[in-house]
Amino acid sequence: MSKQFKLKFAAVFGVAVLAAACAAWAATEAPKPTEENQVLARVEGREITEADVNAVLQSMGPQGMMMYGNPQGRQLILDEIVSMYLFSLEAEKEKLDGEQDFIDFMARVRTQSLAQRAMRNAVKDVKATEEEAQKFYDEHKDQFTQPERIHARHILISDDATSADTIARVQADLKAGASFDEEAKKLSLCPSAPQGGDLGEFTKEQMVPEFSDAAFALKEPGDVSEPVKSPFGWHIIRLEGRTPAQLIPFDDVKDQILQDLTGQQQQERIKAKVEELKKAYKVEMLAPVSDDAAAEAASDDAK
Repeated sequence: MSKQFKLKFAAVFGVAVLAAACAAWAATEAPKPTEENQVLARVEGREITEADVNAVLQSMGPQGMMMYGNPQGRQLILDEIVSMYLFSLEAEKEKLDGEQDFIDFMARVRTQSLAQRAMRNAVKDVKATEEEAQKFYDEHKDQFTQPERIHARHILISDDATSADTIARVQADLKAGASFDEEAKKLSLCPSAPQGGDLGEFTKEQMVPEFSDAAFALKEPGDVSEPVKSPFGWHIIRLEGRTPAQLIPFDDVKDQILQDLTGQQQQERIKAKVEELKKAYKVEMLAPVSDDAAAEAASDDAK
């Protein structure tokens, strides 16, 4: 890829990210005013503030923030917002806001925004308590238990015509007092070979069953397994250490439990509210959504 093409691609990508972020910002609620919400520009009296620029930047994601999270990038964001306001004024002048598709679109936006506000209002007092979190923790301790882990090394030998000779050689060397680490460095085909075959700590589920069964069957640090075959080849395993299963302390997971429980309770409140509203307002389900209609909608979204 040429330097010129790279620069052109970066510029086009940057414009696309910026335009998308500004569109996302425009579809959200205006930032609440604060004492530090400095006015950066005015377009026909409409103020654009520091909070507006920050909102666009936050909607960009990590890559966009990396590109625009600097004085030059923030100025580009401000310029784009100014452009958006100018085009909006021009659209009003040309009475584009009177076109039916725009009216329909704004009606959907209004419905969505009002629905979001009503849902927030319905769950504003829903918050899990620490007592509920403790009860959930006590009743689901299996979810907060770290499984047993072992620390092991291995020597991986290929499964071919020479494997029997290599295995016999390794076993003889180890029996004669050779260093397991050095044997792994010399003969193991695993990427862990430079580290003496060190695999670090792992749970039983993290390795293929043939390997895990043999490794976890070892009892004491220093124990070496018989050769065991897996889809990767032949393994000779040495146990380095064992960490028993441990229950994670409540205080370490309390905040996550509170967040999850609050989310669940809010969903339950929303579902209950929907059923309540169905009784208060007339709802008519006239026909199921057809497969053709669903496919057409998906095709429209992809365009």
